[in-house]
Amino acid sequence: MHKKVRYPFILFIISLLSIVGLAGCSDAGTNDAVKDTKNEAAGEPVTSGTLEVAIASDPDTIDWMYTGATVTRDVGWHIFETLFALDKDFATKPMIAEGFETNDEGTVYTIKLRDDVKFHNGSVVTADDVVASLERWRKVSAVGGIAGNYIEDVKVISDVELEIKLNEPYSSLLADMSAPKQALMIIPAEIAEEAGEQPLVPEQLIGTGPYQFEKWERGNEILLTRFDDYAAREETDWGGLTGEKIAYYEELKFLIVKDPQVRVNGLKTGLYDYAENISPDLYEVLESTPNIDLVTYMNGYSTVIFDKSEAPFDDLKVRQALNHALDKKTIAAATYGNEQFYSFDGALFVPEQTALYSDKGFDQYLAFDQEKAKSLLEASNYNGEPITIMYSNNSENYKKISQIAKQQLEEVGFQVKLDPYEWATYLERWQDPANWDLVVVGWSTRFSPNELGMLGLGTASSGWYDSEQWADSVARWGVVETEEQKKEVLTEMNQIVNDELPFLKVANETRLDIKSNKITYDSWLGQRHWNTWKNE
Repeated sequence: MHKKVRYPFILFIISLLSIVGLAGCSDAGTNDAVKDTKNEAAGEPVTSGTLEVAIASDPDTIDWMYTGATVTRDVGWHIFETLFALDKDFATKPMIAEGFETNDEGTVYTIKLRDDVKFHNGSVVTADDVVASLERWRKVSAVGGIAGNYIEDVKVISDVELEIKLNEPYSSLLADMSAPKQALMIIPAEIAEEAGEQPLVPEQLIGTGPYQFEKWERGNEILLTRFDDYAAREETDWGGLTGEKIAYYEELKFLIVKDPQVRVNGLKTGLYDYAENISPDLYEVLESTPNIDLVTYMNGYSTVIFDKSEAPFDDLKVRQALNHALDKKTIAAATYGNEQFYSFDGALFVPEQTALYSDKGFDQYLAFDQEKAKSLLEASNYNGEPITIMYSNNSENYKKISQIAKQQLEEVGFQVKLDPYEWATYLERWQDPANWDLVVVGWSTRFSPNELGMLGLGTASSGWYDSEQWADSVARWGVVETEEQKKEVLTEMNQIVNDELPFLKVANETRLDIKSNKITYDSWLGQRHWNTWKNE
């Protein structure tokens, strides 16, 4: 017997699991003082030609399901869409799905699709496409892999209806399906089956989004064009990744511009309309610069990840020594400059994420003590061999964190080598533990413990983390039913990371982008260029 779950109940379920209650309606990050300072473009929406967007690095892939990289996400979600998605307030709402029902036990989900959604190749989305996409998601996505542990069977009921049967109640299912990292993007069944566990190649980049993939000149630009047959939802007040989406630009050009100063100068001179990832040091200067608007949003946090598969960081004492050696306050001040763009908190989620935040379990987060570091290092298995810190030189933040960490580590007895690479090479080398001992990387905002790639068991992303305690806590998270239970699990997760040190959190980040003041734009979580327009 099935019962229909009315839409308001979706909000209730997800609010218990992965919804973020931000302090303000815009994505102002971890400091309320940082806001979009101006948005001078106004008036009625207008259709225009090309939006030129300067991005800092060339994606390794545009397959939004395959990787959690921010640059992939920021391009990919213009092309692809998901069954369910986060709205502007980070609540889960339908996107390609029309709605769903569950049985009384919460072990069977029947999902109804909208009947007018088209792929960029002209075919209509069917349940077969969704099932094939879901099966691929379970194989290639860390989030899908966790959800897949609870999925017993998926079957087609009709062209517009499918059924997911679980082996036990799993209250995070809708949250996982709406995750904006390694997303359950819906693609044609034949492409999902052909691609399998490999990333999509350019000719396979076919989705349902308001823009369609046109071409990719690696190292130069990615071109998307308006999809004229896009089937928009009608909800104008949802925002985020769902609701009505209108493509006002004929083209989106994502231009790979690695030099941050070139991105700034290009926007000042009108060469670009939007430029991402600007140094917070420039905030006050740009705030008073004519014709430029500032765009700010919370952006997760910066981290140092250990390769725990081999010496020296397979030894907890060495990891503890490194934690005591790093003065994170000094690192953050030198990296971000403006205090409005960083804050200190050792939790896995930030305080604004009220449904996901616990303020307990991280007492060693700011445990800077050089003498303690020296003592731990002496008692460990570290033999004085140089350790390699790898980072992407496309990011000034990664570079600064790595340089200061090197200095501080050498002060307590570590020998350190810095190894920078451009983004694509950095990601490739990350997969082999022989290439690095520490990786410096930022993780953009996550909305569920299942999305925390730096804790994915047995993966390169986590430095080959292996923990029964963490696995048990993730399993408990999947079946929590009350706010109290949820807070208990979140505190336990913080404590596990505090005790086992699979990675070190440096600081919570607020990101700064800039745009032309001719652009009418609504800041959220990463750049989105639907429902925005340019007044010439």
